[in-house]
Amino acid sequence: MIMPIHSNHLVGEAPTLQDPLMPYVPSAAKPWNARRVAHVYRRLGFGASITQIQQGLQMTPDALIDQLLDAAADLGPPDPPYWGGWTMDEYANNPDPNLVFIHRDELRRRWLAEMLEEGIRSKMALFWHNHFVTELDVYNCNAYLWSYYSMIHDNAFGNFRIFAREMGKTGAMLVYLNGNLSVAGEPNENYARELMELFTMGESNGYTQADIVAMSKALTGWRASGYLCDPPFFDPNLHDNTTKTIFGQSANYSFTTAHNLVFSARAEQVSHYITGKLYKHFVYQQLDNQVITGLAQTFRDNNWEILPVLKQLFKSEHFFEDAFMSARHKTPLESMINVYKMANVSAIDVTEDRWNAIGYWSYQLGQEIFNPPNVAGWKGYRNWINESTLTARWNYSSAVAYWLTTLDQSRENLRTLAQILTNDSNDPVIITAALTEYFLGQTLDPVHQQSAVIYFKSGIPENYYLDGSWNLYWDEAPYQIVNLLYYLIKLPEFQLV
Repeated sequence: MIMPIHSNHLVGEAPTLQDPLMPYVPSAAKPWNARRVAHVYRRLGFGASITQIQQGLQMTPDALIDQLLDAAADLGPPDPPYWGGWTMDEYANNPDPNLVFIHRDELRRRWLAEMLEEGIRSKMALFWHNHFVTELDVYNCNAYLWSYYSMIHDNAFGNFRIFAREMGKTGAMLVYLNGNLSVAGEPNENYARELMELFTMGESNGYTQADIVAMSKALTGWRASGYLCDPPFFDPNLHDNTTKTIFGQSANYSFTTAHNLVFSARAEQVSHYITGKLYKHFVYQQLDNQVITGLAQTFRDNNWEILPVLKQLFKSEHFFEDAFMSARHKTPLESMINVYKMANVSAIDVTEDRWNAIGYWSYQLGQEIFNPPNVAGWKGYRNWINESTLTARWNYSSAVAYWLTTLDQSRENLRTLAQILTNDSNDPVIITAALTEYFLGQTLDPVHQQSAVIYFKSGIPENYYLDGSWNLYWDEAPYQIVNLLYYLIKLPEFQLV
């Protein structure tokens, strides 16, 4: 039986605000506290260390959001690997037949490490990976994989209109949605359809089948080969130079002007659809129409720049409502990387084997990096958890927690965490309550909290607690914290972020 996902507040039942997008102003009823700082990091990234939470408390909410998003947006293009432009000939001429797969594993590990170390841009790039979906198993080219990876990172906070246009020229997208087969006289409709249905406007939202046909003609002429893996290019001789009618407007549209037309002729549809997807991913599954209307207006007013929309959303009163904290289902990657992040593990201390394991476990749980299930991507929300995946999530997250005991530094980080959270208390009840709230982002009901204390105290004779001789300096203390984590990981609250 699946344990019900619940929390100690009514999820989604936020009070009505006159203007929910007004900047959040801390108050006695809605204080700027550790829980809200952690909420920022959990949604924008993969969690926060205790140091990051302490630093965040010294800043205003507005300043913290600006700092995190600006730093992520200013990272610049990711540094390419030496194999980033290799063709299939270069792999064929290499004596190691497994090198093509070794390089793919390297890039997966790199992204996972960035999720732990940097967090914010990596999380945003993962959102775009599930929006501009491609599947490596379909296009099967490492150079195209790198180009795609670089694009979703470099454009994560940039101009969405440019992002959408340039994505259509990548080798990954051209092969995945058959744009490379689309030529004058024989246009392929796949990319044209998904451009409107999934990438910009939303299903059946302002376009017709005739628009798809006309759009496909405008997008003809781009060539790419996953088999050869050479750079994509445009062949003007294969482009349809006739007049096309799209959204009732007729012209000899090119690849660029056809993309631009989507944003000029269907601005309302695009702005509402994209901001709605952002809202569902970062705030809550059920849309708030007033919030989406405001975000969509900001999106249009800022000429399709993504960053102003994100800042408005994450700084808003709405985002900081109690009802939206611990109200989203964790993705498989969040359920594991969050444990490392909150335990203050550095990416450099995670071995290749462990990153490979996390990548494999995520795949087993339905989230394989570079290979979403189809062009619509991962459905997310409650679809992450079912009868088969729940126990696997427990086991995999527990394995990550176990790894915390295998390194001296990780064990000391856990000890320091407990000391900071409790002012070096030796009371197991106080320590358990502080660690529980830190790792779950919420408090437990008394029955479960009592069980948590039992798990934390396990293995140490009771008399040492009663006479006050036990404390966090004991060698056993880090192992006790991990034992507590084993219990917390199996609670419904752990599956929420």
